[in-house]
Amino acid sequence: MAPEIDKATLVRSEKQKLKRELTILPLFALIYFTVCGGAFGAEPMVGLSGPGLALLLMVITPLVFSIPNMLMVREMQSMMPVEGGYYHWVKQAFGPFIGFMSGWMNWVVSWVDVSIYPVWTAWYLSYFIPALSDGATIGGIHFSSDLLSWLVSAALIITISLLNVRGAKLSGLTASWLGVAMIIPIIIMSGFGIYAWIVNGTPSNIPFLPGGAEVSGRNLLGALSVGIYVAMWNFMGWELPTAAGDEIKNPKKTYPRAMVLVLIATILSYSVPTVAGLYGGAGEDGQYLAWGLEESAPGTGIGPILNDYGIADEKMLTWGIDPGSDAGWEFPTIAHRIGDKVAGKDSPLSYFLGAIVGISAIFSMVGLFIGNGLGGTRVPYAMAEDGMMPTWLNKVHPKYGTPWVSILICGAFYLIFSTSAFQNLVVIDVFLNMLVLMAEIFALVVLRYKKPDIPRKRVPGGIWGLIYIVVAPLTIIIIAIVSQIIDYGWQGAVGLALIAMAIGAVLYFPIRKWVKKDIPDVDPYVLEAAEEA
Repeated sequence: MAPEIDKATLVRSEKQKLKRELTILPLFALIYFTVCGGAFGAEPMVGLSGPGLALLLMVITPLVFSIPNMLMVREMQSMMPVEGGYYHWVKQAFGPFIGFMSGWMNWVVSWVDVSIYPVWTAWYLSYFIPALSDGATIGGIHFSSDLLSWLVSAALIITISLLNVRGAKLSGLTASWLGVAMIIPIIIMSGFGIYAWIVNGTPSNIPFLPGGAEVSGRNLLGALSVGIYVAMWNFMGWELPTAAGDEIKNPKKTYPRAMVLVLIATILSYSVPTVAGLYGGAGEDGQYLAWGLEESAPGTGIGPILNDYGIADEKMLTWGIDPGSDAGWEFPTIAHRIGDKVAGKDSPLSYFLGAIVGISAIFSMVGLFIGNGLGGTRVPYAMAEDGMMPTWLNKVHPKYGTPWVSILICGAFYLIFSTSAFQNLVVIDVFLNMLVLMAEIFALVVLRYKKPDIPRKRVPGGIWGLIYIVVAPLTIIIIAIVSQIIDYGWQGAVGLALIAMAIGAVLYFPIRKWVKKDIPDVDPYVLEAAEEA
């Protein structure tokens, strides 16, 4: 009879099957689609904060939020370039309970966050397939729009999950091609917008703050508090792909280089299309107020909000806006308005630009699903390797070298949370994400004293550099948490997040007692020379 293999050996043997395939190009695409995903998401910054402040935020936010986060990730990832990434950072600094909670909270966040991108894919597809918004009757059976949209979302989730099983490199290369296909329509739209700006001159009525409000301390603070929240969301996620650390070639060098390229691409992705839209036909005469606008309550429409800024219903109709509509303009509509400016209202160019940017949005949502899904599927694997999740989540595909069980289990959660019943849970994102991000920032400081001899790529600037990467993002994080509490209330946002945290805290103790038994802690500082090559 063959000797029995102990549980610890079985768990460790799975790690040897992981394949280091991610080079700089696929990693760049995965980080890009985790952090940014194209121009989409910039629209609310313009509508909420005003054109001038929105453009300023696109420059300031990287300085006070993204770059500090990147430097934090660079130092921590250079110390622990292993599968699980930030889970190990927090655990090494604060112990197993806080480490477990950080992994648990970000995994829960991924259920509601990652699953929203297939939903948005179906929403953008509804512009081309009306049945996805209106429903359809097939063979005498009526299929609701919710059901049809979920079927589209489910098909995407299953397809991308299987792609993820095939390998991180293949996922990254797919994201690369999606990025190319996504950015070409944005470049075309931006080109026409800049052309319209050159031909027609600079509009004189595009203000700094919404409604042309006076730039005073009070007005600036109000616009900044809502705008910085959106800007932060558009520039975050740098640490998430570190969860695939054992699948990155030469991770200590490749990851920082990819982050720098992503930062440049992200700033350009937001700023250039925004400038083109504002000055090329979709910003003048108060039209910028419609950017990213949403009704304040179901059934009220966006008309009353625009009325408060002095925009009459008649003027909205000339812009093509129904005052009873539940949402304002996204980039497909902005592209249409640029076409109107260049070639006349509802010209073939208008419809062409609107259509290709709509297709670009679909590619963006698919890319965001791939990018964000990568980190979300690796965390439960890493926790299982550490004995803090069931060991069957630790299984690695013998051919493709990916944590296939974890990927498929996450895919099942995405299928569940992509249904309309769970979509409102996305409000827990900010609170849980921000708590984990704060823990990561403080972990860097703690490990400077707790593990001073571990080689690392330190944040430059000595003590002042350390203060910069701690204080600057923490200020933004506090503003984000306060803004969400104001928007959704304690019960809506924080209450749901606290419930998720309480479930994790309860699960920790039986997992620690029965699942962890006989499985030693992962040493995240060990990296073989062959893995660094």
